[in-house]
Amino acid sequence: MIRKTLAASIRDDLRARIAEGAWEDRLPSEPELVRRFEASRETVRKALGMLEAEGLIYRMHGKGTFVEAPMSFNPLSGTLSITEELARNRHPVRNTVLEAGWIAPERISSTFLRGFFEGAPRVYQARRLRLVRSEVLAVETSYFREADFPGIDAEDLTGSLHALMNGRYGLAPDRVRNRFHALDFRIKEEREAARALGSRQAIRVERALVLKREVYYAVSFTLRTDLHPLEFIQLPGRTGEGVL
Repeated sequence: MIRKTLAASIRDDLRARIAEGAWEDRLPSEPELVRRFEASRETVRKALGMLEAEGLIYRMHGKGTFVEAPMSFNPLSGTLSITEELARNRHPVRNTVLEAGWIAPERISSTFLRGFFEGAPRVYQARRLRLVRSEVLAVETSYFREADFPGIDAEDLTGSLHALMNGRYGLAPDRVRNRFHALDFRIKEEREAARALGSRQAIRVERALVLKREVYYAVSFTLRTDLHPLEFIQLPGRTGEGVL
């Protein structure tokens, strides 16, 4: 019979306590765990390292050890906002605006999205990075119809764009169109997106928000798939309703 090491026993005890919800967010400090388990600091650190490898905790230098909330994102969820959906699981998202400005619709690289803005004199484009802690989760390019977003060029775009659209402009979709693509590394834009993400394991989603048959906002985002599971929930008897 193989005997457990002390580090493995501490790991199992901590794992059970996390599962029971003993610590909602932050674990006790290393000195506290040393006293609790009557073990050396090195042994406690080994146990924490095992839990971190399992994805149950994460450690931040100078701040402590925290319970890792399960990260999941459903690109087809009713929430629509990556920022809001991940925040519900205690994963605050930091959005960084790379560039923003007015462009002619013909400069939209996606043929699918470009078609929704034909005839518009100009479109406001914003490119952003979304980060969860230190990891880049997604690269996105958003397009706003000028007639629906007066003053958009003066707005703060670092928060949830859906909160901005709903709260500031009173816009909420009655239909959402989504297209999913594997990355094509022959395309320069997609190579650059993978480089910004730091991963080639990604999927590109093109989305258009429709209200009264008119698209007022569209977005193309490239999302890492190796940081979290993608989920697609179907309701029996309602298959295909408002999905694609």
